[in-house]
Amino acid sequence: MIIADQTGIDLDLKKKIQAACDRIAQGIYPTMEERKAAAAKIDQLREENAKLFGIQNVTLDAVRESRSAR
Repeated sequence: MIIADQTGIDLDLKKKIQAACDRIAQGIYPTMEERKAAAAKIDQLREENAKLFGIQNVTLDAVRESRSAR
């Protein structure tokens, strides 16, 4: 599959995401080991971001702002 790079996302990462989406579309879900590895990677990235930028409450602020806009 040819993947156009128009989003600024790393092309290798886009290929991995596309492959995962294709597997899920075929009904092949990630194994428990793959899920645990993904969760560990997300935790690691969260910790690295917290060291670089501090704790971010962007999501919470966005939710509160959307609620008050109603």
